[in-house]
Amino acid sequence: MNTFSGWIESVEKVVGMILIAAMTLVIAAAVVFRYFFHSPLFWANEASIYMMAWITFIGGSLGLKYKSQASITFLVDRFSIKGKRILAIVSYGIILIFMAILLYLSYEWVILASDQKSTSMRIPMWIPYLSVPVGLTCAFIHLLNHFVELFKGKLQGGEPI
Repeated sequence: MNTFSGWIESVEKVVGMILIAAMTLVIAAAVVFRYFFHSPLFWANEASIYMMAWITFIGGSLGLKYKSQASITFLVDRFSIKGKRILAIVSYGIILIFMAILLYLSYEWVILASDQKSTSMRIPMWIPYLSVPVGLTCAFIHLLNHFVELFKGKLQGGEPI
């Protein structure tokens, strides 16, 4: 499971870098075309919004992989190591159940939007909408990996991973 999560992390990093570079180029080109050539790129705004959606969900998944989400731990810090582990198992279980429900609903949403086209670029809307289930699927895999590692009892710095 750890290898699969690591492989997904590598793909997410590459895709994220490509999308950030592409979005930067599109926005820069839009500025140049609008102010220097007086001929705006009508599709640039829409393209950058869709790329930002993909970046957001991929970045959110990576954030869960690295456990970099914000948290308030003053209550959890009062528990023993065993208590922290139990609390972590319960919280990961709840998050995984919630994520599974979101995954189901997001894939259903993409299927329902399969015949829509975007306004400016006229691409199928399932392409930008797919950012939600793809990002959530990657996040689910990363969380499941953390959950499995937690169940194996692997500790990092005296605390559950």
